[in-house]
Amino acid sequence: MFTGMNAIEFGKNFYDNDCCYRYLLEKKWGKGYQCPRCGCQESFKGKTGYHKRCKQCGYDESVTANTVFHGMKMPLLKAFYMIFRVTSKKKGMSTVELGSEVNVQQKTAWLLKRKVQAVMHDRNKDKLDNNVEIDEMLVGGYSEGKTGRNLHEKVAVMIGVEKLDDGRTGNVNFEILENFEAATMKYAIKQITEPTAKITTDKFKSYQSLTTEMENLKTELSAKGSNFEELHKQIMMFKNWLRGTHHKCSKHLLFAYLDEYKYRFNKRNMRKWIFDNLIGRMMNNIPHPYPILKTLCAYST
Repeated sequence: MFTGMNAIEFGKNFYDNDCCYRYLLEKKWGKGYQCPRCGCQESFKGKTGYHKRCKQCGYDESVTANTVFHGMKMPLLKAFYMIFRVTSKKKGMSTVELGSEVNVQQKTAWLLKRKVQAVMHDRNKDKLDNNVEIDEMLVGGYSEGKTGRNLHEKVAVMIGVEKLDDGRTGNVNFEILENFEAATMKYAIKQITEPTAKITTDKFKSYQSLTTEMENLKTELSAKGSNFEELHKQIMMFKNWLRGTHHKCSKHLLFAYLDEYKYRFNKRNMRKWIFDNLIGRMMNNIPHPYPILKTLCAYST
């Protein structure tokens, strides 16, 4: 099984579509077969080498059936290469670059990348614990004549950063905000942190009003960011990544780029198996055709 991030090793392991199908066979049925219709655990060879036919009900299932790869029209090798490029490059790649490298239209590359972003999201496993610093950031273009925390042309995002006991930075997490009211802030904090987390934030009035309700929340002066140095570094890194790699994104899809940044950053010390992890997620998720992605977009905004 390929787990490395080296481009030469990738080329040696995946040089045609058959190699990719064999990899998916191991992912899907490596630990045993079970028919999705009747539950039978015995099978025959299906109509191709990448199908299995149930011994009991005769259902012929493709290795890509009922996965994110279901119904995909582009060659599997091109899809694997784009997923590898998205995961192997430290800052990812834009869909324009991806499409150009494998000779597909930008829209085709965009659709695959949206599917990849969708499986990067894992709210239940992303919650922050231990010592957590919280702040908000505004993402969007310049609003002429508008100052302060205005949402005229921007989107507000809560960001949380773990501070480990040895001084290193742990994981990051994000939650999009509709406004800056205390009730909204409280909900967002609960979405990105564990109940046991010890949370520190600045003295914005909404946070101060929550200290009476949340025992694990305390506030301190920001001192122009000097007391939350790592938090502001993460804000700068995310904005530079969004502008530098993707140039911009729509308000409705910001959540997807937050998920991508979070997935890559939180797995920065596990890069040797990040490609394998992502393929595994795609094999264990339902198909994500464009209408499903539109629904996810509407649900997340």
